[in-house]
Amino acid sequence: MGEAAMKLEHDAETGENARKAARAAVHVHIDVSSEHNFWSGLSMNMSEGGVFVATHRLVPIGTVLTLDMDLPNHDEPISVLAEVRWTRAYTGQDDVPPGLGLQFVDLDDAALAIVRRFVSTTREPLFFDD
Repeated sequence: MGEAAMKLEHDAETGENARKAARAAVHVHIDVSSEHNFWSGLSMNMSEGGVFVATHRLVPIGTVLTLDMDLPNHDEPISVLAEVRWTRAYTGQDDVPPGLGLQFVDLDDAALAIVRRFVSTTREPLFFDD
């Protein structure tokens, strides 16, 4: 795995996961491809270590995929490899989307810098009640 790989640690006292890298709640269009497939998804959160892609198309854990991410405020999409670390099937609950937990693999320095800048400057969308 690349040095930017996200590592989760389990906190035995609180039962919560502690993340090594900050995450940003984002909605970014991502094209996903493997050797024989191509589809699109929507990212829900991203860190320098990986991304969750909301999609109904689940693939086996361990599969390495190519992601083409079109990040706002960046002129061209970046292409990175990511390994499927976990999957979540459709549950019928609107607030729990199905998708893939992807860990970036061998992120080069340029791509890592772009992802870090994006995550550090992105804020959660603000919604106001009328």
